[in-house]
Amino acid sequence: MNRYLERKKGEIMEYCFVEFQVDDFTRFNALCEVFNEIKKDKDNDYWRNEEDWLIFFDCKALSHFWWPSEEEKTEHYRRWFATPVEDRWTDLSLKTPWDFESMFDAFENGEYQLISCSMVSADRARLEFEPFSYPYGGIGAIQALVESFDFVILAEDEGTKYTKFNL
Repeated sequence: MNRYLERKKGEIMEYCFVEFQVDDFTRFNALCEVFNEIKKDKDNDYWRNEEDWLIFFDCKALSHFWWPSEEEKTEHYRRWFATPVEDRWTDLSLKTPWDFESMFDAFENGEYQLISCSMVSADRARLEFEPFSYPYGGIGAIQALVESFDFVILAEDEGTKYTKFNL
């Protein structure tokens, strides 16, 4: 059976996920609200403009994203293309946080269904999703969303492997 199409453990459906520590339920509820709106848009194949998403994020969450000026973008791309291809992804000076618009673009184009964002224990939650195929676009946008609300990712199963982070 294809793991990406249907994964079962006994009789319980098992989805891919990002699991994270919850220590602030107000922020968790804010994350759930934006998750549900993203899920709704993804399920309906309708996407709002970037400005329409801003209402779901407070200043603290928005500070996690990269908001470059045109000059900063130009300089970043100049440095990116001046760096040898084999070094671009490992050069830490070229690493930037997700920009806000790109995160939503990745959600829109990711080949997966968003399932749920819910508590799984007293202090842990999971954002679950089901890929349609491989490659499906990866979990970078999901990680960026969770981290923007200041949650620490503890484990993830992206469909190819389970990873637990030692924190």
